[in-house]
Amino acid sequence: MNRLFNNLFKRHLTIKTKYNPLITEDVIAFEKACKILEEQGVEFRKGSEIVATELGKKIYLRYSIITDIIIWIVIPLLTLIILI
Repeated sequence: MNRLFNNLFKRHLTIKTKYNPLITEDVIAFEKACKILEEQGVEFRKGSEIVATELGKKIYLRYSIITDIIIWIVIPLLTLIILI
């Protein structure tokens, strides 16, 4: 099983950093780190990802709870009421 896993997937080390592109010092430090990696011959790529803010997490949690209540409680109750 482990051999199959190794044939299908590879493990890579990754570095993630949080910096604010609006802060000059952060941008300079990021570019300096990239330059060091290039000089050492480390293959890397730059990218970005969108992450939820605390407000976004709270909104999603409430949305998830409300939809679960509708799907698992309200709809079955309505179905029972209609069928009776």
